[in-house]
Amino acid sequence: MKLIGITRVRNEAGIIRNTLDHVAGFVDKIFVYDDASEDSTFEICLSHKAVSRIFSNDIWDPTPAGRARAEGTHRQKLYEAAVEDGADWVYCFDADEYLETFKLDWSADAYYFRLFDFYITEEDSHLPDEGYLKRKWMGPEYRDIPMLFKVGPKLKFTQRVPRGIGPDMRWGGFVKHYGKAISVLEWEKTCIYYTDIRWRDRMPELRKRWESRKGKAVHTVSDFGNELITWEDKMNDKVICNIP
Repeated sequence: MKLIGITRVRNEAGIIRNTLDHVAGFVDKIFVYDDASEDSTFEICLSHKAVSRIFSNDIWDPTPAGRARAEGTHRQKLYEAAVEDGADWVYCFDADEYLETFKLDWSADAYYFRLFDFYITEEDSHLPDEGYLKRKWMGPEYRDIPMLFKVGPKLKFTQRVPRGIGPDMRWGGFVKHYGKAISVLEWEKTCIYYTDIRWRDRMPELRKRWESRKGKAVHTVSDFGNELITWEDKMNDKVICNIP
């Protein structure tokens, strides 16, 4: 059985090496699509021993429609390359995600994973940027996201989760999501991206939500007003289902 990890990235120089090292521990190869990074992301990926193929853009499309389109077209290119390379399964991940529990029997059509957001808090706000993996606190809200797919002729990526997944989808484990916990600077960049680019002309509620988060990187509660929990609490009755 051959498992290939696929990821699309942009300006992730501060975290991508750690993530590639992590994913390399359970996949056979990694394919990367670099979306016109302006930092050293491309070079880091190119030099990583687990990255077998890397694609890239010369120009980044900043329009909301362009970002929505890229969600699928880049992953579809990676998926087709993985199929061409003989993959039996593909693991579709982002640069800020760490799969911590891998509980599979490989008999399903796809597996979804339970993703929790980690946060910067006052007690760990002193950590340097590379210390994000030491964050202790996360929100109790989770999202169940299909991330591991058996290769098949009907799979088609038009967004993060492809169309054409077979009917047998099972739970496979947990994911630590560090996108909100990397640094104060990265938090502000994320707020600006979602406010001024991704949701600029669409999804006004999401745009308003990210606008309200500017200047609030350090958390005492989750973005949804709930008491923070630790990773050890991920299966207790404090968790809350499918907050977007």
